[in-house]
Amino acid sequence: GTAMGNNGWASFSIRGIGGGQGWIYQESGVGIYIDDIYYPRANGALLDVIDVQHIEVLRGPQGTLFGRNTTGGAIRYVTAKPDQEFSGRMVGAVGSYDRRDISGHVNIPLTEQLAARVTIASKQRDGFVKNLTTGIKSGNVDVQAARGQLRWQNDKIDWNFAVDALETSNDGAARDVPLVDGTDAWPSGMPPGVPGNNPDFNMSLVTPDPFTVLGGPVQDWAKLKSRGITNTIEFDLSENWTFKSLTGWRDGDSQSLSDWDLTPIKVYDIYVDVEFSNWSQEFQLNGKLWNDRLDLVLGAFYMDEEAEYVDITASDTSPIMNRSKGYEIETQSIAAFAQGSLSITDDLRATLGVRWSEDDKKLATTQDVVPPATVVSDSDSWSSVTYRAGLDYKITPDVMVYASVAEGFKAGGLNNSAANINYLRPYDPEEVTTYEVGIRAEFWDNRARVNATYFFNDYTDIQVAQMIWVGGRATQVTNNAASAEVEGVELEGLLQLTDNLQLRASAGWTDAKYKKLDEGVGVELDTPFQRTPEYSYTVGARYTQPLASGASLDFNIDYGWQDKQYNNNSASNGFWLDSYGLLNAKLAYHEPNGRWSIALVGTNLLDEEYLIGGFDGSTRDNIIGAIHHDYGRPREVGVELTVEF
Repeated sequence: GTAMGNNGWASFSIRGIGGGQGWIYQESGVGIYIDDIYYPRANGALLDVIDVQHIEVLRGPQGTLFGRNTTGGAIRYVTAKPDQEFSGRMVGAVGSYDRRDISGHVNIPLTEQLAARVTIASKQRDGFVKNLTTGIKSGNVDVQAARGQLRWQNDKIDWNFAVDALETSNDGAARDVPLVDGTDAWPSGMPPGVPGNNPDFNMSLVTPDPFTVLGGPVQDWAKLKSRGITNTIEFDLSENWTFKSLTGWRDGDSQSLSDWDLTPIKVYDIYVDVEFSNWSQEFQLNGKLWNDRLDLVLGAFYMDEEAEYVDITASDTSPIMNRSKGYEIETQSIAAFAQGSLSITDDLRATLGVRWSEDDKKLATTQDVVPPATVVSDSDSWSSVTYRAGLDYKITPDVMVYASVAEGFKAGGLNNSAANINYLRPYDPEEVTTYEVGIRAEFWDNRARVNATYFFNDYTDIQVAQMIWVGGRATQVTNNAASAEVEGVELEGLLQLTDNLQLRASAGWTDAKYKKLDEGVGVELDTPFQRTPEYSYTVGARYTQPLASGASLDFNIDYGWQDKQYNNNSASNGFWLDSYGLLNAKLAYHEPNGRWSIALVGTNLLDEEYLIGGFDGSTRDNIIGAIHHDYGRPREVGVELTVEF
């Protein structure tokens, strides 16, 4: 999330679809839900510290129930709820890079019907890419979070209310600069007085060690504050009907300063300030009819989001780059949906759902350039009808096969350029139709499980962002540029080999190809898809050894590998991220009464040097004459102590 100012906005990609959460006027194709409440801007630190009970990855367009921006799929976080038993847990960890983590929760019954749960977390870790000028290491972590929940239950009502607060800060993303070239810093044809060549900006400013940068007097930094409220009420209307209300509100602000070239020469520094707020309301009516053979869901959804963005950029060599830009965007989204699952026989079930959605957006943007400030604005709206249809059949009680077709859409938007009114123009929603067949099988007395899936995506009106030069400055423009086909196979297996030993594995193959392009849109037919490795796999094992004292040892090990992948959804400023594999392990001792445990943990144990992102601002679009690479964390080991009460 460097585009939002190194503040760690979570961005997921599923089956070749995702991205787009870096800028506030862009949206992701993967929806994020916490306790079934939609989060249009989810911060990675929040997802890391909430009290999670389990996480579900819903692949492919959901069509109806999880409808907004789920062309790729949805990530569903389910948090632990207050209950009627006093309990708690505290976890402390120390480790590499001066890691200092503490987190925990306490669950308190207040009355026979009311309970509370309080969760806190503080995570700190040093960075690992050193700025040789300031002596500060970027890539550090500093997160504080708190969440309080109340739950009131009787025989008809289940009410859950939660508030949370989050603060993060860091000294910038862990970035290295492998290339600088003064001849590419600014393009020819810029206004007089702006150099097209800076001989001092050359490869002597590049350090051979990827974990050091020469840097400059400006140190990268970023900070964020956010808070949220959720309110969920589930009411049993009758034996067969349940009414549910889901309300979510969140606001926050973030600031960051980035030296994009990471050299002592001030080529391009940018300060970004973002403020955002959103709230959503969903109503659901869930029913069981025809002797429980039909499960029916009816629903309505509304969301309102407002965001403001200001940036100030500066360069000693280019007076025209000393400018500020700001824009405000307001989004309103409404939807109505219905879905039913009918058990035709005891073994054959059919599902049919439909969702109508409408998005309205307004964007106003201000540009301080020469001549002075211009303000332009635009608005547009888009509506869409998506559906889901499927059949599943139990061949035996342990083997189920299914086939489905589902449509999804990702909202349209507005370009933000005030440099030229022709580039403040709307772009339409993306649409995808997914055809899927699969098998889910358990055997050997449920000690083995195998899942296999084949999918085919017909992907149209793909939103592609590209950098262009307008009025002597770089501008990002998004167009509905292409259509594509994406197909793939997903395999998952789990084997409980003995009572003590569990083996697990998964593998994926994805083939994504553009099939049709508009002209001049920043992609070619052979341009790779963003964040779509062709092959990937994970293997893991868990071994538990009971001890004579009643204690136990628990050993977990996982290795995950992914193929090379392209880091952008157009040829503009993108490059290949090499393939890499990560080995993680954990060895834990659990004392006999289960009151405490101590664990040795290790991540990236092979100390793999790997890239998680970056930006090519050198020869391709001549923006800053430099490339930067975003690195993943090196090998880390630590000790965790867990106390339960």
